[in-house]
Amino acid sequence: MLVSPADFVAKAKATIKECTVTQVKDGLGPDTILLDIREPDEYVRGHIPGACHVPRGMLEFQILEMLEQIGVKKDPADVDIVLYCGTGGRSALATKSLDDMGFRNVRSMDGGIIAWNEAGLPVDTPG
Repeated sequence: MLVSPADFVAKAKATIKECTVTQVKDGLGPDTILLDIREPDEYVRGHIPGACHVPRGMLEFQILEMLEQIGVKKDPADVDIVLYCGTGGRSALATKSLDDMGFRNVRSMDGGIIAWNEAGLPVDTPG
């Protein structure tokens, strides 16, 4: 029996940690990595200031390299990471994937950049 995309995301959300836009705006620690997992064309249209970018399709293959490139010194499994996408579906699935890889402090931002924009929060656009 096939599972709908909405049910698939709901199943992932039942097992992961999520945070709200307000929690991201108000409470990211200095060592928290904010990670935009949208496609490159989505990222260049606007992203949360300070966010790193690794597209969802390459996340599992590039996460360790990205953490090394930005100078993370601690055990990657202990790094505090908040993922976001457009509305929260892809980031929920990606959070589940990183959980399965052994990352212990990964959260998905519920509502994604759409919720961020609706809250009137700042967005960076390159160039």
